[in-house]
Amino acid sequence: MLVRIAFTLSLLLGLSTTALAQNHAYIDQSRSSLRKNMFLTTSVEGEYGRYQKIAKEGGGINTESWRGYGIRNGLGVEVMRFTQFSLSHTLLNMRSNDSGLENLTGSRLSAEIAFSFSAPLTNIQFGLGAIASQLQYQMLAKSSSFAGTGHYYTMGTNYFFSPSISMRTDFKRIVTDNKMTGGSSDYRQLKANTDSLSLGIAVWL
Repeated sequence: MLVRIAFTLSLLLGLSTTALAQNHAYIDQSRSSLRKNMFLTTSVEGEYGRYQKIAKEGGGINTESWRGYGIRNGLGVEVMRFTQFSLSHTLLNMRSNDSGLENLTGSRLSAEIAFSFSAPLTNIQFGLGAIASQLQYQMLAKSSSFAGTGHYYTMGTNYFFSPSISMRTDFKRIVTDNKMTGGSSDYRQLKANTDSLSLGIAVWL
């Protein structure tokens, strides 16, 4: 009896996966390169990695693990169903794993170019981007503002439910360098090497 149930479930899962793949492939192949080539995106990101905090006095470096999340909204345009240009804004919230008293909040602006490759199950995308950020560092009563720049590399997927809606996943490797612009913290510079994983929706116009 259990064998029959397991076989039935696996068969249904296989059929549903095949149907979803066929649905995506059909929609992607029938998309126009001139219509519905603009898109709006919204996604939730989880980010983690290493931060180097460089002290004001003596230049000592303290390396810590940080993690957090971001809410990202963007807009873009796709050219010939292959090249995508996009701009996005992320509200970022990061916290130190080593000290729950330290956190970073702020905004991150990104400009990205990506290349999309059609595939039967889901489209695969590779890209790179540039970052400008404005962050607020807080530790107890001490706080400082940091402005920074950086870059990232991204790899992701894009699955079409319809010509107007798709689901996106993105993995990013991010490198940023933030310098203090004012405040009372003990650090003049924050360098970060982080990884980000996001899940979101794109609306095609």
